[in-house]
Amino acid sequence: MASQGRLSNDEFFAQLTSLLTSTSASEKNSVYITQKVLIPFSEDSKTPVAPIDPDAPLQLLIRATDGQEKAKKVKFSTVVEAGQLEAFYVRYAEVAKSGMTTLKKRDRKARKLRARKKGKAVEGTTAPTALAV
Repeated sequence: MASQGRLSNDEFFAQLTSLLTSTSASEKNSVYITQKVLIPFSEDSKTPVAPIDPDAPLQLLIRATDGQEKAKKVKFSTVVEAGQLEAFYVRYAEVAKSGMTTLKKRDRKARKLRARKKGKAVEGTTAPTALAV
């Protein structure tokens, strides 16, 4: 995959699913999702097309990238209307949860071992208590 233009929301989720499933914990890859308010700019300058109306509905630009070097970087984005935002995030949560199945579980043995050496209680264990009679 290479850098692409803006995709529809359905295409964005298809690409994101593909990116999340291709990224595995053994390869130590990352997936970055960013979002920002979309402000339309003119093509010839770096100034906004029109003054920003605070009452106008906002659009969000959502970008996804794999964080690789520039030559290999996968990068795609979509625009979400303010009215579609809640439905977008519900679907995003589903895609993110399904993409986490390839992740490796954290190894907590080292932390537990250090805690035992220091004499501290470890999560999930209980210390014996004495009752005064």
